[in-house]
Formats: sequence, structure tokens, C-alpha cells
Amino acid sequence: MKQNFIKKIFLGSLFILAFQGFSQEYNDFDVRYQNNIKGDLTFISNNILNRDGGTATTGPNAAYDNISTSNNNNTETGGNNNYNDFKSMQYIDVDGDTSTFSSSTATFSYPEPDCNLIRYAGLYWSATYPSARAGQNLGTGRQNDFNQVKLKVPGGSYIDVTADEILYDGFTSTETAMLQNSPYACYADITNLITPLANPEGNYTIANVRSVTGPLSPGGGAAAGWTLVIVYENPTLSGKLITTFDGFARVRDSGSDRRLDVDYTGFNTVPSGPVRANIGAAALEGDFRISGDRMLISAASNGGFTTMSNATNPADNFFNSNITLNGALTTNRTPNSRNTLGYDTDIFRLNNPTNSVIPNAETAATFRFESRGDQYYPFFNSFNVEIIEPNIVLEKRVEDIAGNDITGQGVNLGQTLDYVLTFRNTGNDDGDSYIIRDVLPVNVFLDETNLTLPAGVTYVYDEAAGLVVFSIPNSLVRMGRPASTIRMRVMWLATALIS
Repeated sequence: MKQNFIKKIFLGSLFILAFQGFSQEYNDFDVRYQNNIKGDLTFISNNILNRDGGTATTGPNAAYDNISTSNNNNTETGGNNNYNDFKSMQYIDVDGDTSTFSSSTATFSYPEPDCNLIRYAGLYWSATYPSARAGQNLGTGRQNDFNQVKLKVPGGSYIDVTADEILYDGFTSTETAMLQNSPYACYADITNLITPLANPEGNYTIANVRSVTGPLSPGGGAAAGWTLVIVYENPTLSGKLITTFDGFARVRDSGSDRRLDVDYTGFNTVPSGPVRANIGAAALEGDFRISGDRMLISAASNGGFTTMSNATNPADNFFNSNITLNGALTTNRTPNSRNTLGYDTDIFRLNNPTNSVIPNAETAATFRFESRGDQYYPFFNSFNVEIIEPNIVLEKRVEDIAGNDITGQGVNLGQTLDYVLTFRNTGNDDGDSYIIRDVLPVNVFLDETNLTLPAGVTYVYDEAAGLVVFSIPNSLVRMGRPASTIRMRVMWLATALIS
């Protein structure tokens, strides 16, 4: 037995983006992935450049947990040494493999334990790369293969990955300020490397991300990292329009670079009830110690902007060198630094009390990246909105004549049974033209004289094919309606296993 049709209203088949404001946008943010899916978007991420304090406990492979803002002149926690610009930044390399010069790991696990299927996986990596080492002349030791990295999936060996797109390469800029640190960002679709895995959960390692090393000043400090964005399907979750965007922009407290607005249209929030949305962002070179960087949102019908924040991303220092999921620092990384020294990835639930930020029936919103202090480079953004959609849950049981549930048990020659189909719409929209098709096993025949149907349900029985098709009236699949039940009396003509 299987469901043949469930109506899905897909309001928002394509996001339309427009750009305004004063930031320098070097590559316009465009839709990278979009799908209407029962599931969600998540990620794993890590930095791949870390401070080298010169001791076994302060080397680049050791987690850096300093979030102090003091000026105590301690080389680890205070003074100029606490700004990214003045730290001796060196490659993290945790894989014990002599064929790699940089590597870091993160562990992926589904938020839900069962019924998961990966539909999309996009890998981003980004770094500052004007030369091999800070203090060298521009381009000295810089390799052209920065668009290539190595990926190790759970239980596997390294696979070479080449970027599908270099989102931006600051080394090609004519601006002195961009050449000083030459930031770049790359993207590769690696869905086909992950979906064949019997179990995609486990440790992922990214290696050979290239970056400048040492204290990059002037230039804002050296920084590098990677982010693996994963979209997965799970039928127990609500339907969402999941959209990812990428590009490259500079936001800083300087003249025309202070603000970047990205306008999104083409979606449609639910007409009633709570509006739920998740937002994601990744950026390079956001310092923990320098405030003034903000991320804001404005719904078209509300007019004003709301500054976004959570427990780990303050309103006035949103891009603050950390990797967070739903307002909590991720702890699934090696090394597992609280301060990732210029590499940010955050995905979080929009705080939308009483739908005051994004209202019902909204069709447009603007995201704003802003700075009155720190400099940072956004290159990834995601916006996932729950959509209007029926969700018809269908259950099939087998009972004996006494009403006992014997689903999955053996039956006897000539035994008479009842197939019991129960359905209910648990979604946030009415169903339409719902049909149930049930294919009877071989040697099973329908007793049409003992068929119990809810009012309005009709059926067609093809005895030769063993197929029963039920047409359900819309009144029975309205949102919030109680469950309805179809009871079919059948006879088995031979011993078999009930399906």
C-alpha cells in the first residue's frame, strides 16, 4: 500500500534577490540551492588557521578559548596580542598525514535520530592569502591551487575536491586595501560524494586549505576555515522552503562600505499561526574583540529593521569569531576553539515573538550586514521558512475478526481479516484531491459487501490487479480535522505473511 497523492502548495518557487546599500559587493549574492522539502538545513564547520603561542599547550592544534577583552599584555589573553592582526597564525594540521599541510575536522550527526536522507551538501572554504607568509612581498609563495582541497568522509580516505566556483579572489583586485589580505572564498557541490555513504554520520576532515601564515598587520590578521552545508529530508519535520545564497562582499566602518542590503522576495509565510524561520551566515575576518558588526532583518510589511542576536552572537558583535548552531557553540570539532580567530559560521532560529519580526502572509524581507567597527567578508547566507502545506499521515493495520492487531503475523488458509486504513491531515493547509492506492497481496481478495467507508469516500476495485483506489473528499483532509478510518474485509486463500 502506498500513498499516491498529497497536495502541496508551494508558494515561493523562486527567491528573487536585489541589492542596495553602500557596501562593496564583489560578487552579487545569488541563489545556490533551493528546495521545498520536509526537512531542514544544518552544517559542520571549523577554522583551519590558529594562533601559535610557542608551547605544547598553545600550538595551532590546541583549542583557543580566549574571549577576553582585557589589556593585561599577556601574550595569550591581552594587549595587542589579543587582536587577530598581531597573532602568529599557523596552519592547524590534526590528521597525522604527512601528505597534508593543513587539516581540521568536525563530526556530523543528524539532529533527528531516524528517517533522514541527505539531499544536498555544499562545501565552502575561505581564507586571507596575499602571500605564503605575512611580511613577504605580495604574491611571494602564493600557489594557484587555492581552489583545491582534500575531503575525508567518515570511514574513507582523502578525496580531491576542486571548486565549482571561486566566489572571489582578492589577489586579483586593484584596490590596495583588498590586496593587503587578498581574501578569497570557494564553493563546491559535494552532494554526490556524501549521498552514496551507507551512514553519512561521523568525522569529516578538510585538508590543504591555503592561507597566509604569521601576523598579518596591516591587513586585519590572517584567517581561514571551511563550512559544509547539509540539507536533509525527514518526513517527521515540517515543510520548509530551504534556500542558500552565496557571493562575496566587504563590510567595514569606512565610507561607502558600512552597509550591505540583500532583498529577498518570492516566499510566502503561513497565513496564520507562528512564523518560523532559520537564518544562516558565514563570513571571514570577523574579530571577537572588535565590536560594531551587526546583522539585521526587515520584513517588507513591517518597515523597520530588527537587529539579530542570540546567546553567542551579540547584537553589536554578531560576527565574532565563533561557530554556532541555534545560539550554542558547536563542540563537535577538532580543535574545538571557542574563538576561531576570524572565521564565522552561524545558523540560528529567528526570534520572532508574536510574529513581530516576520508576520503572517509575508512575501519579502531584507537582510542587512552592517559595521561601525569591525571589517568582515560575508560569503554565505541561508533563509529557511516554514511553508503552507498539508501533511496527511496514513497508517495501515491488519486486524482479525475479533479486532486484534496482527500486523506482520502469519495467517491461515482461508482466514478472513480486516485491513484498517487511518488518515489525518496534521499540516497547516487543507488537502485537495487526496487519493489512497492499496495493492493487495497475491491470493488476497476484497469482500466488497463488508467494506466500511467514511461518508463521501468512493473506491474502484480492480480484482485482476488486486488494486483498490480510494478517492477522499476534501472535507476529510481539512486542516485540524479528526482522523478518518477505512475498513476493508479481505480473505486469504493461502498461508502467507501479511504485508
